[in-house]
Amino acid sequence: MGGSSTSREAILAAARRAIVERGPGKLTLSSIAASAGVSRPTLYRWYPTKDVLLAAIAVYEEEQFDRGLRAAIDARRAPARRLDAALHYLVTYLDDVLGPDPIGAEPRFALASLERSLPVQRRALVRYLGDAFDQVPAVRGGELSNEQAAELFLRLTYSHYLIPHPEPEMLLANLRSFAGLPRRSPIGATG
Repeated sequence: MGGSSTSREAILAAARRAIVERGPGKLTLSSIAASAGVSRPTLYRWYPTKDVLLAAIAVYEEEQFDRGLRAAIDARRAPARRLDAALHYLVTYLDDVLGPDPIGAEPRFALASLERSLPVQRRALVRYLGDAFDQVPAVRGGELSNEQAAELFLRLTYSHYLIPHPEPEMLLANLRSFAGLPRRSPIGATG
């Protein structure tokens, strides 16, 4: 990764952290530059306004989700293992990326972000999982399409983000059961 790419990545990561902690309304370009370890002229060269930066963060979050999903399922060849890895990723993704209380900082922004992300993440799940959705009994039986199953899994995991399940492993076990997978699954397996 070149210096400019590294600076851009640092700026976007710092901005996302600031939004999680304080919400986008309290986001200042000066504080982002300081947090990212770049000069203000460097930040302004890439992101001359707060609106440009917020739009770039949306794209960055989509790329991060996509990259993480691919990494979670790439090592798995078997459709059931790919589906299981994707479900595990969905249950942990928002907590890992956005922290314990991103809704508290600015609920309207957080909800709008989820709404904007849903179709992008649904397409990513369908693209990367493909035939793995055939593991889901409702898909195999023709009651749901791959797209509908992907959206259902996303909406269920979004609900965990909005109203955290006290036992994320139980939520994951329930998702696995609905998906026609064993309730307990060895995530580390690559088969």
